[in-house]
Amino acid sequence: MGARTAIGRAGWVVFALAALVNVVALYLQHPVLAEAAKPIATGGLLLAFVASVRSWSVPMGFTAAAISMSWIGDTLPRLSPATAQLTTALAFLAAMIAYSVALAPMWARRRDPLRMLLAIPYAGVIIGLFVACADGAGSLLPAMVVYAVALAIMAFLSAGVNALTWVGGTLFLLCSSVLGMDWFLPGAWVPFAGAWVMLSYFGAQTFLVLGILRTRPRTARDGGRRTVGGATLVIVES
Repeated sequence: MGARTAIGRAGWVVFALAALVNVVALYLQHPVLAEAAKPIATGGLLLAFVASVRSWSVPMGFTAAAISMSWIGDTLPRLSPATAQLTTALAFLAAMIAYSVALAPMWARRRDPLRMLLAIPYAGVIIGLFVACADGAGSLLPAMVVYAVALAIMAFLSAGVNALTWVGGTLFLLCSSVLGMDWFLPGAWVPFAGAWVMLSYFGAQTFLVLGILRTRPRTARDGGRRTVGGATLVIVES
């Protein structure tokens, strides 16, 4: 096992353990522990992704940027509680834009008509959520509008790449919907909203990252057989 592989596996382990601690702490109502675990989880995911990339490209670079923006959104609100909502919204807006840029060229090559049809209802969900939450958004309304558009674009693009990115985009939509209701919808009550938000958030990040990694050009060796793209070269040694 190479050093990069070991680092990547360590990153996934850190991500999984810290994400579990975060969700369980929220469920048991230990917010301090939950907040401490959140940036550790996202940092582990970033480490795992970077270690898994052998050849950098525009999609891979913007995926790393998206995870980095997510880490900022998980970290900065703890440092400035007074502007926590605005900081979180702007950081995750940047993450949605970065994910969209990463997914766009893969969507153009791999788009699946069935998945794109299934993604059409996303627009209805986002419009309905926006109408319901607009009155409670206050000064954050412009940011919410831009975020809603960015989320819709990202979810649509993720639906047309592969099954993993499709699930990831859908979970991000679920995460943002629950968070929006919790923040901006007066009288709305979602049991254990924080735990559900973070569970869907970590799931979305996992499926998006794995789906994007799956689109890498394959260059694998199996004994004397090397696969490059769609061609197979068999090397015979005498």
